[in-house]
Amino acid sequence: MDDKLFWLGFYLKERNIFKVIKYFEEGINIKEILKFKNYSEDEIITLAEEELDKAKKQEAKILFIKEKEFPEKLKTISYAPLFLYVKGNLWQDKNFIAIIGSRKPTPYGKEVAYKFSKNLAEKGIGIVSGFARGIDSISHKGALDGNGYTIGVLGCGVDIIYPSENRELFERIIKNGGAVISEFPFNIRPRKENFPMRNRIISGLSEGIVVIEAGKKSGTLITAKWALNQGREVFAIPGSIFSSLSEGTHYLIKQGANIVTSPEEILDYFGWKKENTLSDKHPEIEITDDEKEILSLLSPYPQHIEEIFTKVNKPPFEVLSILTELELKGLIENLPGKYVKLKTI
Repeated sequence: MDDKLFWLGFYLKERNIFKVIKYFEEGINIKEILKFKNYSEDEIITLAEEELDKAKKQEAKILFIKEKEFPEKLKTISYAPLFLYVKGNLWQDKNFIAIIGSRKPTPYGKEVAYKFSKNLAEKGIGIVSGFARGIDSISHKGALDGNGYTIGVLGCGVDIIYPSENRELFERIIKNGGAVISEFPFNIRPRKENFPMRNRIISGLSEGIVVIEAGKKSGTLITAKWALNQGREVFAIPGSIFSSLSEGTHYLIKQGANIVTSPEEILDYFGWKKENTLSDKHPEIEITDDEKEILSLLSPYPQHIEEIFTKVNKPPFEVLSILTELELKGLIENLPGKYVKLKTI
């Protein structure tokens, strides 16, 4: 029987994510666990199949840790999630930075979060955050405004939009080729205990985290702790000595976090070069607004054209016509099997 079905069913039955992960990490045979727990195999398989049916209806994917699509970075962390529920496109061929901070930032914190996320996204860096109010939401918006890629990591099921005022942001992330993900099954509401667990995924996906405004007892510091345990770099933005929201960031700096005051310092730290923009690569080529819209959805990673059809409010024949024009202009490549990707030079 399919390993994925057994583990998914057990995952849903137990409702104790870390315990199930521990069983998996210890290499215990799933059938032995079910026998010990006195769980019916049929019941477990039925639970899994019902969840996969929900995923289809939700236009979501459920990725198992053994599958190729599952992010490689996450496979090696402590308590690696067994499953990721994904809405949108989860890319792996990018460098990622997590930007996190207070849910109630000062105007200074808002400005810094927006500047860092937008500038890094413009240079081809993927932005990861927790989709919460405040710094998280601003970071996602900055990445999108920079025509970049962003991942929102939820503390609830991907079928629940929390906070509710982020509905438009949720839809915008997916429409623009990003992803909203969670390890929590469908119908799991946001609970206080979910967010510290979620934080290890935020840091685990990233090369490093940038902390912008955090109180002394902020949950953001939990993410920083996860990052250090995972061997990720921690960057902190200095703030006012008179602000309680700078106590957490200043604490991290005292503990050895890297002080950064500009996005360029992060690029320099990792040796990441600025990605050429379309105008840099092809200064002589004129690109229409419709072509820019399609280009914004593409990456060097191949995508099936059916995915592109679902992301734009245009009939398929019009999208195909635009793709043909872009190929003639030397900006994209059409691949066998109806796949397409940005052309790299």
